[in-house]
Amino acid sequence: MYSRLFAIVTGLSIAFVTSNASAHALLMNPPPLTSDDNAKSGPCGCFFGAGPEDPNEDATASACPADYKSTPLVAGSKLQVTWKETVNHTGKFRISLSTKPINLVTRADLDGAVLYEGDDTNGVNGGLISTTITVPDTPCTNCVIQLRQFMAGASKPYYYSCAAIDIESPSGSSSSSSGGASSSSGGGGMGGAGGTGGTGGTDEDFVIGAGPAPIPATQVPGACHASASNVGSSTSSWATLAGLFVLTMWRRSRCRAQA
Repeated sequence: MYSRLFAIVTGLSIAFVTSNASAHALLMNPPPLTSDDNAKSGPCGCFFGAGPEDPNEDATASACPADYKSTPLVAGSKLQVTWKETVNHTGKFRISLSTKPINLVTRADLDGAVLYEGDDTNGVNGGLISTTITVPDTPCTNCVIQLRQFMAGASKPYYYSCAAIDIESPSGSSSSSSGGASSSSGGGGMGGAGGTGGTGGTDEDFVIGAGPAPIPATQVPGACHASASNVGSSTSSWATLAGLFVLTMWRRSRCRAQA
């Protein structure tokens, strides 16, 4: 009887782990609103206002932080957008940039402002991926860059990560609410970079933000991370409880046999 119980518990454990092992992605540059790589609530993973745009997509979504930072960019310059895929999976990545305020932007706004879309060619868990885009010539304050990941074969296939940005004209004054975020080149240098075309070039062609949000030093390959602060906690806790349950039942059967 207990061997059958062991098989059932083991099967449930494997099914639980498998169902939770899925692809997640997180913006690294520009710095994202949050460190959550498991955010399924569009358009930005977290929400502004009373609740998510579509509660059916992710009813567990949390509010965006009130103290988020905005990264200054220069109109017409090159920006290297970098993101991290914590668990590799077949799918696509998309980068959109809207000049609408981040607290008001909708998924429809970002669907109409796509700057990059490509297949997921990353072959490892925790791999970094990047693409270079041209910052639009339209100045804006508190606007938004969105990373959207499509995970093939999932019932709710989209993951979201956003960054707040300020786009300034090349000749304009450099003032921002970023609280320390800055570009890697001066305003004049960015103006020159905006005139270049194509891909490649030197490091001066790129704007690099202040750096990524805090990420745990270690990740468990193949595990599902509900957030950056509790890596794989649900999976490991469930498996531990299952193991303790089976061990307890086995000990009881031994005691009864010896009685």
